[in-house]
Amino acid sequence: MALVKQCSQVLARTSRKFYSRALLPTISRWSNGDQSNGTRYNYSYGLVGLLGAAVCSVGAALNDGQISADELELGHAHLPWEHKEWNKSYDHKALRRGFQVYKEVCQACHSMQYFYWRMHVDVTHSKEEVKAMAAEYMYPGLDDDGNRVERQGDIQDFMPAPYENEIKARLANNGAEPPDLTLINIAREGNEDYLFSLLTGYEDVPPGQAEPSEGQAYNPYFHGYYIGMAQQLYNESVDYEDGTIPYQSQIAKDVIQYLAWVANPWMDESKLYGMKAVSSALFMTLCAYIVMRTRRGATRARQLHFAAPGHSKSISKSGNVSNFSKYKEVDDALSSMTKK
Repeated sequence: MALVKQCSQVLARTSRKFYSRALLPTISRWSNGDQSNGTRYNYSYGLVGLLGAAVCSVGAALNDGQISADELELGHAHLPWEHKEWNKSYDHKALRRGFQVYKEVCQACHSMQYFYWRMHVDVTHSKEEVKAMAAEYMYPGLDDDGNRVERQGDIQDFMPAPYENEIKARLANNGAEPPDLTLINIAREGNEDYLFSLLTGYEDVPPGQAEPSEGQAYNPYFHGYYIGMAQQLYNESVDYEDGTIPYQSQIAKDVIQYLAWVANPWMDESKLYGMKAVSSALFMTLCAYIVMRTRRGATRARQLHFAAPGHSKSISKSGNVSNFSKYKEVDDALSSMTKK
């Protein structure tokens, strides 16, 4: 807002200068009959400046009293995520820890119903472990007679949702529906940086700020400051299987890296294919350069000698036959043969 007002003030001052120095003298000269090219030039620039200042002033007046969306949240930090480098891949140990955080902390409210159990095989867990975890949940199915029954989950199923429908999800969370986490990493601007700041950025309400409503918490990184999810990650809130110290930052880092993998599980393969493509292109370029320097050089440097019958000796005396002036003897011989 302050920037818009400053720009409008600058344009207003500029328009006043144009109005006093260009537009008024121009109008007076036009009224006296002077319509030279220079007068039209000054008149056009003065009018454009005046109209531009008017438009910006009207825009600033309409926006006066409103708050920009950028002012309703705190900018997140930019962190060095190793898996985002071009020559790095996901840390599979971190992905396994992140799945544990999701299962013990996030799955109680958030779904991931667009992600298959089988995607975890040989990435975070073995096939037997994934089958055992999927069998812990019941899925609707059909028996041999077409009747609806409950069956155990399989690795070909989607991961289960904590609520049956949106209405039950809102009733259980004070009217706020927890978002699905399948694509949450790429659905939020800032990706991993924003999620890390959001999960670790809960604070007490500062003085002068309104108290949050029931079921809400204060988070300066969330749009509007008040989020319908209480702080979930604390130090030692998760007991890791591999003995990693569960600091809050470590827990947030692991679960965010897991969510990044869920949103783009083919990133490692894409990087590998890209490296193979670049390596192949460099190899082919090198081969083409070698062929050009060895084979094509000889082809470009060769000379073709054309000689009329009985005049090969005169051609051989001319030396470099690439000069057409040295074919004079041949032309004369051909012309004499034609005349005969």
